[in-house]
Amino acid sequence: MATQFILVSHALTQWNIEGRIQGHTDVPLNHLGEKMSQWLANRLDRETIHAIYTSDLKRAYQTARPTAKQKSIPIIQDIRLREARTIFQERSGIYPILPFSKERETKDDLYYRMDESLSEIALSHDGQTVLVVSHGGSLDVFISRLLEKSRDKLLKYQGIRMALNRIRYDSGQWHCMQLDEDHFFNMMPVPKS
Repeated sequence: MATQFILVSHALTQWNIEGRIQGHTDVPLNHLGEKMSQWLANRLDRETIHAIYTSDLKRAYQTARPTAKQKSIPIIQDIRLREARTIFQERSGIYPILPFSKERETKDDLYYRMDESLSEIALSHDGQTVLVVSHGGSLDVFISRLLEKSRDKLLKYQGIRMALNRIRYDSGQWHCMQLDEDHFFNMMPVPKS
């Protein structure tokens, strides 16, 4: 059997609006981000979801919270689903950088970290559908690598915030099914970057 994934980047923070790199800085959602998280729950209302995973950063957890409440499913946090840690992220006394094993990560580091986490999740939820809320950069690296390995050259990934990205894990192989599904958000005032 295969595990179906719905991968989503977290909703909007004030730092997204300001163009600041968050990395491992634990910034919460802003007011519009909170609304976006409710829109996600509304969008997924009729979908069967068996488990919800997020990174351990507030913005990912807060994005999944309305869906978890609606589905009566606990949120499982996994540090490996975080954004990459880069030299460009800000350091702040208000939002300190949280601990991690490396000061900086390459794209390879990030891909292998995401692959390890998502593969373990897939094996734990064989035959089920799992919602994963992570971060734009992490999803971009992971999905882009899957597309590089894929024979289907028609699929493209744009990294649209809050779009649904449907992938499947089957017998140790990843398959991109549908990317950047954002028709639900097209009529909402949601920044795409």
